[in-house]
Amino acid sequence: MARHILDAKPTVSPASTAEDFRSAWTRLAAAERASLRGVDGPADAGVGPATPAGGSPSASGKRPRRSPSGGGSGGDDPADGGRNTAGASGPGDETDADETPPPPSFADAEAAVLAMDPRPARDQVDPAARKRSRARLASSLRKIRKLESSAQAATARAATAKNSLGVLQGHRATFQITRRETVLGRSTEDQKVDVDLAEEGNASKVSRQHAFVKLRWNGEFVLRNVGKRHVWINNVAVESGRRASLAPHSLIEVGGLRLMFLPNPTLVRASEPEPF
Repeated sequence: MARHILDAKPTVSPASTAEDFRSAWTRLAAAERASLRGVDGPADAGVGPATPAGGSPSASGKRPRRSPSGGGSGGDDPADGGRNTAGASGPGDETDADETPPPPSFADAEAAVLAMDPRPARDQVDPAARKRSRARLASSLRKIRKLESSAQAATARAATAKNSLGVLQGHRATFQITRRETVLGRSTEDQKVDVDLAEEGNASKVSRQHAFVKLRWNGEFVLRNVGKRHVWINNVAVESGRRASLAPHSLIEVGGLRLMFLPNPTLVRASEPEPF
C-alpha cells in the first residue's frame, strides 16, 4: 500500500481474477525459459532438460543455484565462470514461448498471487469506476436470478411430468415425493420406505425410519425426525422427536448423506388440503 500512498496520482488497479493469474503465470514461465536459454548458450547443448519429468517449468519457483566454488553436483565448468549447467536445456528440448505451460505447483501459484498488485483503498478508487463496477454487479445478479428462475421452472416441469410434489436431489440418486407424507430411511427385507437412502450411498448411520416429510394443509413442507441421530437442515440440527419446516432449496443431511429439497409449486397449489 505504500506505493499507492506515495504516488501523487495513484493508479487504481482492478481486483485480480483467474485470467490475471493465468497471464502472470504464462509470462513468468516464458521469461524463465528465455532466461535459461540466454544464460546457458549453445556450448551447454546436450545437457538434460530443465523441466523435471511430470513437473512444471519451475518446480520450486527459483532458478538453479550457482556454486560459489565453481564445483558442485551440476558439473560446473570453472572455465565457464562457475555457471551451473544442470538446468540447461539442449536445442531439441526448447519449447515454443506461446505454448501453454502445465498447471503450476502450489509454491509457484502462491508466489504469483503474492506478486500481484494489491487492491487499492476505498478512498483511492475513482467514484466513476466504483459506479461502473456496481452497475456490472447488479447486471450479473439479474442474470443469476433469471438463470435460477429458469432452473426452478425446468425442475417444476420435470416434477409435474412425474406427478411429484417435490424432489430430493442427491449426488447419485433423485427421489420423487409423490405422496403428502413420505418416509426417509433405509429399506430392509421386512420394511420398505419411500426414500431409500441406501441408493444414495453408505446408509449405515441411517435408521430404518429416520424422518417423515409431510405436506401440510397450508402448502408448507415439514420434516419430523424419528431416528436415533440428528437430522441437519441447512447446518441446523433437528433432534430426535422434533420437527422443522422445509424451505425451498433446503440442504438436508441424514446419516452423512446430503439431499437438496426442491418443491414443485405447481402441484402443491393444485393439491387438495388434507382433512382435519
